[in-house]
Amino acid sequence: MPTPAEPWLAQCAFSVADLPRSLDFYCRVLGFVRSNGLMGVGEGLSRIQGLPEPGAATLWWAIDRQDFVQLEFWNYTRPRPRARRDDWRSSDVGYTRVAFHVADFDAAVARLRDASVLPMAPVMDPAGDRRVAFRDYEGLVFELMERDLTPWGAKPPRYPETPVAVRAVSLSTPDLGRSLRFWCEGLGCVEQPGLILHTPEMEALWGLEGATCESAVVRAGDLLLELQQYTAPAPRPWRAGYVLNDLGFLNVAMGYRSRAHLEATYANLIEMGYSANVVPGKRGPFASTYVNDDQGFSVELFYNEPELDCLLGFEPERTFRDIEVAGVPW
Repeated sequence: MPTPAEPWLAQCAFSVADLPRSLDFYCRVLGFVRSNGLMGVGEGLSRIQGLPEPGAATLWWAIDRQDFVQLEFWNYTRPRPRARRDDWRSSDVGYTRVAFHVADFDAAVARLRDASVLPMAPVMDPAGDRRVAFRDYEGLVFELMERDLTPWGAKPPRYPETPVAVRAVSLSTPDLGRSLRFWCEGLGCVEQPGLILHTPEMEALWGLEGATCESAVVRAGDLLLELQQYTAPAPRPWRAGYVLNDLGFLNVAMGYRSRAHLEATYANLIEMGYSANVVPGKRGPFASTYVNDDQGFSVELFYNEPELDCLLGFEPERTFRDIEVAGVPW
């Protein structure tokens, strides 16, 4: 079976309790740029996301300096999302962290402190590559990196003045071999032998000092995925009754500019025995499906023509919110 073309990691999606606060935090404090948004209601949302009842949610996007990369924030009113367990750890099975490169490390840390967001642990400075981790107001863990990990041959930035860029996503898996099969053989990500995204000492950044794990790093376009199988602390499985819209890191999405690449990847995954919530549409400038691996991880696959970028959150927002109304900045 041929390996599909390397995918483009285009989106990190989160389920949040307070959508305006999350957007304000990531845009005003971290430097992302607010983009577009929409509402999803009914059976279509529940089918594509695998929700147990007709869904209702508002979502909004924010973009960094890259082309075709975004953060996606979902605020669900139905089904009501459950809060993440109070004792959640980054070793628990699921998507765990996202890493950002910031143009000015000291300024970014200072803005976070001004917003009363303090580091989870002291800054680490391995050979001039400072790292520090935080929890946002929703409890999501993110890391700031001083050194840019842009892979060789990366696209030129679309919005070079934006001071932040998504660089890597980490996940905790019960079985590293099965994850590599899904991400590399199934999706077409390219393993990066010898690339260590985090040393064992860096586990202390998110409160796992002394943790041990086996890991692999794969590339998906200009972003990296870190697959980690922890042995200590032992990874706790998905929470009983887990639903995709539970508060926290929802999933990632692979974006395609070619419908043929989307369809080939989808067919490859189905042939390998993985499942999908819906069959992607065959017509029009957009198509999407959510696929599932054999360990509980969800990945969206979508295709859209560039002319839809303004509607699907890949260009800066252009609404009355960006002007002053009666002297009040929105």
